[in-house]
Amino acid sequence: MGAYQYAPLQTVLQEIRLVHLLPGRFRDDIKVQIFHSPFPLPATPPPRPKNVQVDSVRSLVSRPWTIEETEGGDLMMFNVVTGETHSLQTIATSLETSEYQPRYEALSYTWGEADVSEFAQVEDGKGRAQLSATLGLRPNLASALRHLRYSDETRVLWIDAICINQEDVKERNEQVKRMSDIYTLAQRVIAWLGEESNNSKHALATLQHVGRQLEATKSGRIIAAPHAMEPHLWRNDHAPPFDQRTWQALIDFVERAWFYRLWCWQEIKLGSLHASLQCGDDTISWNNFWLAVLCLCNKDRLPSMRFRELCRHIAFLKHDAASDSMSNIMDVSRSKGCADPRDKIYGLLGLISTSFSSSVTVNYLRPVEDVYKDAFLIHLNKTKRLELLKHCDLANRQIAGPSWVPDWSKTEFKAPILSEQLSSGISRAWFTYAEPDVLEVVGKQYTTIKTVSETVASKVEDETLLAVRDWFQHLPDKVTYVTGETMEAAFALTLCMNRTRERHPYNHFLSIPEWVGMLRSILHLTAASKADPIYSARETTNTIQKIRGRRLFITDTGHIGTASASAQPGDSVCLILGTYAPMVLRRTSCGGRFHVVGECYVHGLSDAVGILGPLPDQWETIIKGDASGRPTQRFVHISSSSSDHVETVNDPRLKPLPGNWERALYERCADDPAIFERFRNRETGELVNYDPRLLPEALHACGVELQSFSLI
Repeated sequence: MGAYQYAPLQTVLQEIRLVHLLPGRFRDDIKVQIFHSPFPLPATPPPRPKNVQVDSVRSLVSRPWTIEETEGGDLMMFNVVTGETHSLQTIATSLETSEYQPRYEALSYTWGEADVSEFAQVEDGKGRAQLSATLGLRPNLASALRHLRYSDETRVLWIDAICINQEDVKERNEQVKRMSDIYTLAQRVIAWLGEESNNSKHALATLQHVGRQLEATKSGRIIAAPHAMEPHLWRNDHAPPFDQRTWQALIDFVERAWFYRLWCWQEIKLGSLHASLQCGDDTISWNNFWLAVLCLCNKDRLPSMRFRELCRHIAFLKHDAASDSMSNIMDVSRSKGCADPRDKIYGLLGLISTSFSSSVTVNYLRPVEDVYKDAFLIHLNKTKRLELLKHCDLANRQIAGPSWVPDWSKTEFKAPILSEQLSSGISRAWFTYAEPDVLEVVGKQYTTIKTVSETVASKVEDETLLAVRDWFQHLPDKVTYVTGETMEAAFALTLCMNRTRERHPYNHFLSIPEWVGMLRSILHLTAASKADPIYSARETTNTIQKIRGRRLFITDTGHIGTASASAQPGDSVCLILGTYAPMVLRRTSCGGRFHVVGECYVHGLSDAVGILGPLPDQWETIIKGDASGRPTQRFVHISSSSSDHVETVNDPRLKPLPGNWERALYERCADDPAIFERFRNRETGELVNYDPRLLPEALHACGVELQSFSLI
């Protein structure tokens, strides 16, 4: 019996291959047929879920009641005080793929071990396949097919390892660009997580129960489902009544490899409306699973910090990519693994904007560093931002090429510096690219690193927190920080990167005094303190994620901050137009050129303070969500004579907009930067995503001295 020989796909017919998994008992030989099928895209994209009643009904209720629309299109009355919910009759439309031809289910799974464990028999398929050929299967796929196979009818599947000729690079290049459509138009996406083990049946039953108690709304809330058996389970302060056996089963389940593979992330997101997870013979809908995970990871206290980190990682799998920036998507994808490093770009083409993905040429023969450089430059030219510089790290680079090209081949779990730092304001990048490797950017060299601490390298939670004590001992022996705050407060805010309730008044973050109190608790920890309640706190996980893989530094101006492990004394802290966080640059011996060391957090340099100076007295900055929930910057004037606070979009340090410019309303799309404002030129009609008052010539007119940096 010979090996199966692939017949070429007919490009003119837009063909794909489909697998007919023939019926059989569990231990029977696996038998399949492989067919070619035309796969034309619909003339118009199917409608997204949309409820036409939301606005009209919302106007009929008053606080504490509000109207929430669920992700499935249902309307709920929600009491923001008690959490009580009531379902309302709805008129909704949903994404419907059941009438699309061909009809098939798409399999999402990990390839796993490379060795073939058994062979599938490929039966004749209308003359296109050889009679009695065989096809080698890896262990995980063979196991999936046995569990998915029906005993009495054929199942039609799309499976990448079978439906794409993996030996034909040209076909791989073509079919990879179609995978987003294949998963989007599938009747259902089935995520195969592996065989039953480690009490997975109990874990799935627990997650199923939790998920059925909850609903997710399009505004980002998790609320109680109508008729929930446990109506308080949605609350962050409500501890789930799980025993140790249950918690361990949940930890083992969310550690399965499927959750950490890049392609799996794209596949489940594209098919999430009709997706399910299967482990052995047990299944759960993707929606119920995600609701349960999101609910649990947001609990105020959990018995396992490891479980919270894993759940947070998984919760991002459902994050809306339809209007999300490539920068944010890349933040998540850095922690996902893939066999071919080029897939760190190619594996995201279904999640990023069409204009970006259409600019990418899939070519698995192209050097990895060139694939990454192309992606960086496409993003830079489309967004006019240097957002992706935040993924650069001079330490342990595994690719060739210039330091300003991120090495996405590394799988990293280090949290990025928060984009809402806005150390260069709402500015655009001013850049020139000189082939092959020089990128000239504009900004300001603000300060120089004087000393650095050891890097927090441990992945063990208690060791990471104990390292905070060492950092604290490294601080200058001063009571007052350069901003006028206490050194203790400045250090606490450096650990959380200033994500406080004062700066984010519409979020449930800790206040500045609470962060200082938490710091004091951490400083009193000892190696024998593992039972301390601080280890179960949600904010502890946040702190660990922000400092792991980083080191504390002190600058010659007295500022403190955190940077990557590669930062060293003598490095420059620079504010580059078009970035959100300060960048650490290192001067080279090549005629004044610089290497990109990485991004950093510097306490006291947020909100363009290093460019425009501090805010006037009685002014402060807050971060709030725009219509899509993404962060935007606002300025608040605090009156000393009354409790009235005036909130404005206008930065009090800037002059009014030039006469021909005005602010413009906007709807966010995937081509937009992570944070931006829209401005319109009344004379030319030009729309831009940056403040024209932060252009180099405008800043120069205000006395701000900028310089060029040649990055190599």
